[in-house]
Amino acid sequence: MGKIARRLRCEYVIRFEDDGKFYFLLETRSGYEEHFARCGWYVVSQTDFNSRLTIGMGLYESGNLAGFMYRLDSGSEDEARFWNNILVFTFFNDFRKAFFPLDNRFQGFFRLDGSLCLYLYDYCPVRRNDKITFEGKKVSNAVWRFKSGEQTDLFVKLFSIAASRIRAVQENRHRAVLVPVPASTREKHRTRYEAFCRKLSADMGVADGYGAITVAYDRAQYKDTHGNGDRTANLEFHPEYFKDKCVLLVDDVLTTGSTFLQLRRKLIAHGARFVIGMFLAKTIAFEDERKDLSINNYTIPTT
Repeated sequence: MGKIARRLRCEYVIRFEDDGKFYFLLETRSGYEEHFARCGWYVVSQTDFNSRLTIGMGLYESGNLAGFMYRLDSGSEDEARFWNNILVFTFFNDFRKAFFPLDNRFQGFFRLDGSLCLYLYDYCPVRRNDKITFEGKKVSNAVWRFKSGEQTDLFVKLFSIAASRIRAVQENRHRAVLVPVPASTREKHRTRYEAFCRKLSADMGVADGYGAITVAYDRAQYKDTHGNGDRTANLEFHPEYFKDKCVLLVDDVLTTGSTFLQLRRKLIAHGARFVIGMFLAKTIAFEDERKDLSINNYTIPTT
């Protein structure tokens, strides 16, 4: 953190939380965005506080750091506390400015066919809008943006921070490759994953496996619990990317687990050492639908 303190030649207060979020109030014309980027910090939202200052928040890969640092011309701790209190008042009182979920810890852990699976958020599908909460709307927005290939840097940072806390991932980074679950068409797959995989693999320090599974021909999109036939029929596997490696298989939403299971078995058959699933979200299993979320004798855990 000393690096950013030396680089920022302006007045500022930056508050850090141990959940990977940071909040800032600083002079607008200070080049702070460039300095933040050099430190690997991602700005989620920012706005003018007044004609001189900008206020905002972002994500950073934390140790267990919490507290705040400042540089003020007055050098006054009282003034620093006042600026910090502005951040607390702005962001810790039912903060709703960023319409994305920003929790950056995998909240769900379970195994499918022996593989560890991790997901960030609970997802309420559109067909169950009668059950959706305000936080659920944020997750729905995130899923839609992810599928559309938007806000890539935000999703890279969320996955990267979450994965940095998982021992099984960190212990296998030297032999890990990031492989996306293919989208239904070649164009959707490229839009959703090409930049995402390149940036996330670099952030995590693992190999980029964007080309490990390619879409040979486009297919219809699978909807919810339907289409549990062969989901690999239109795919081509390229073992040179993943043979003898730990595959980090990443996807947007886990619903029945059928696609993950079929891809996992194909990857193992083609030489992958083992597979870990990482998902942006897992579909909530409501009581009246749980029978549909069981396939091949595997039941997707409920929260």
